[in-house]
Amino acid sequence: MARYLPDVGATNAAELEKAWRERQEPWQRQRLLVVRLVAQHELNAEQIVAAAGVARSTVFRYLDTFLTSGLAGLLAREHKGGHPPTLGAADQAAFLEQLRLGEFRRAKEAQAWIKARTQRTLALSSVYSLLGKVGGVLKVPRKTHAKKDAAAAESFKATLAEKLAALSAKAEGRALRLWVLDEHRYGLLPVIRRCWSLKGVRVHVPYATRYLWGYLHEALEVDGQNKVELLFTPAIDQDIHATFLRQIADSDPTAWHVIIADQAGFHLQADDTRLPANIRLLPLPPYSPELNPVEKLGDLVKDAICNQLFTALRPLEDAILAELEPLRQSGARVAELIGQGWLLEQANAGCVGTGFLDTRQSLIRRLKG
Repeated sequence: MARYLPDVGATNAAELEKAWRERQEPWQRQRLLVVRLVAQHELNAEQIVAAAGVARSTVFRYLDTFLTSGLAGLLAREHKGGHPPTLGAADQAAFLEQLRLGEFRRAKEAQAWIKARTQRTLALSSVYSLLGKVGGVLKVPRKTHAKKDAAAAESFKATLAEKLAALSAKAEGRALRLWVLDEHRYGLLPVIRRCWSLKGVRVHVPYATRYLWGYLHEALEVDGQNKVELLFTPAIDQDIHATFLRQIADSDPTAWHVIIADQAGFHLQADDTRLPANIRLLPLPPYSPELNPVEKLGDLVKDAICNQLFTALRPLEDAILAELEPLRQSGARVAELIGQGWLLEQANAGCVGTGFLDTRQSLIRRLKG
């Protein structure tokens, strides 16, 4: 049998109107709206449901609460409290640190850590849920050499601005252009990478063992014009590296070009006579490829040629060039690879008052700073 809306009485209606004019939380205001509409006797239950955006059962629940417990009961939330958190604040902070360090290879290891830390045994499904809630993702770690000196890497980042400022002071008014440089090997041995497909379908890609290689030399300009210089060579040694440095030097003969690169054996030293006169070198600490944003370009190359079978180097090089063409045409794309991190900050800090990277882009950053 359908329920009808009763008369709540003039006193209750006045109390509702008074409360309506006061400041309330949104959930309290919705409850007041429902019971107030009932008290006004202008709408039936279905119309109140439509006006307040609640279910019919909710209308009568709010009304019953008001009639039995008054306005105070209507505006009180019956919160009984939720389940206690899986991890307390300190345990969650420690759990996040373990995730940041990549200490869990599997969810089972996270499960064991939680048990050792809290004496609670969680089901694996609960562990997966917890990992998702705190932002955990399964990813392939980046290799770092056991001989890497972390302190030297941090020191390079912290002192780069000083080194750039010192070079700028010696430039005698000449513009300085900062580059990051590296090389990547490519070849006819296919690169296999993941691809999209359907569930239950195993994808096959052509493969053949062919040992023929080439080398791509690349340099990206940090800030400034964000230019890119590329060179394909069949081999790599110091003479070839000197040729690539000459290419960079000749791109702007009037400027000093500061080159950040690793200390590979085929890279020239600062006192090498083959070094162009307008080139200055800033070697990276050993085993620190993460400091060089040009490393990202290697992923672009592999993405362009993966899961394909090439029978000659020329088509392979054409595919690489096609992938890198946006970098050659747009400095904005190069800037995306460089990023907005420590390198750009140090470059701009090192250029203040020295004329370093004196372009519209860096000038805008200085004015904003």
